[in-house]
Amino acid sequence: MSADLHIANALRLAHEDIEAARALFAIGNRNDAYHTQQAAEKILIALLTSEGIRAERKDAHRLDVLQGLLPDANLFKPRFSSVLFLTIYATTYRYPKDAGRLPAKADQAELGAAMETVAQILNEVASHFGFGLTASDRIPATSSTPPRR
Repeated sequence: MSADLHIANALRLAHEDIEAARALFAIGNRNDAYHTQQAAEKILIALLTSEGIRAERKDAHRLDVLQGLLPDANLFKPRFSSVLFLTIYATTYRYPKDAGRLPAKADQAELGAAMETVAQILNEVASHFGFGLTASDRIPATSSTPPRR
């Protein structure tokens, strides 16, 4: 698969995750945090793809590790710092604890702010790569050039 199509479709999936997160947030469903984390993860994967960097599978959900793999010159690298806490919602908060209790839901104010940050990054990254988030999954990005400062 070409890098242009991989980037576009990773970001299209991130867009669907943000839409799901917003819908779940509106009804108070705990999976809102998971989908916000997934959107951030997919944006980072798209950025890494543009850099020619492939993350190891074991690090796929670790936003801090994915962010760390980006070169410092990547325009979006520092933008993820405020949402790295979302990593815990990738797995830990989706399952009951050993004693059967459910972990507390994400703080709604903190999650709401993170959700908007991720959505803003997503729109800017999609604009950088030059394609529509709701266009056909057969349409690649017009560029796969990494964003630089």
